[in-house]
Amino acid sequence: MLGTDYLGLDPIDFMRIVGPETAGSVLVGRCDCGCIGCDDVAAQVKLDDHEVTWLLRGKTYRFEIAAYKSTLGGVASDHAWEDIGRRVERILTERVHADTRWVAEDTRFDWVSTRCSRHQLTYSFTIDGQQITFSTGWDGQTEASAISANNRVLFERFSE
Repeated sequence: MLGTDYLGLDPIDFMRIVGPETAGSVLVGRCDCGCIGCDDVAAQVKLDDHEVTWLLRGKTYRFEIAAYKSTLGGVASDHAWEDIGRRVERILTERVHADTRWVAEDTRFDWVSTRCSRHQLTYSFTIDGQQITFSTGWDGQTEASAISANNRVLFERFSE
């Protein structure tokens, strides 16, 4: 669908962008360098009562609405593609989003990554309009180590 010069999106990025009610110009691919924002590929998505239509690279793709929504729901709950790093990123993101300290109007959690440095959890927050990044170590192998490091670093940095 995208051709050999393009990559699809990681499922987590795709699901952030494409939902069952998403219409209009929708990012569905990126340059083979891997960076979103570099030669992106967008589909024009139209919704009606019975069908979803994607116009992509000169071709038309049609999906029955119930099957489309069911497939997107399946993608959202399928984590089989994750390695330990991606699984930890998802789990820690869910934990931070569930933490009421980040509900403040001037504080926003942006992301946590295991991919910036080996055996490091790197966080990005926006506080008072400024991006703040920081890292903490983990064993690179277990969810328990990452959760423990997450709890420790967030308590140390943000406890009052």
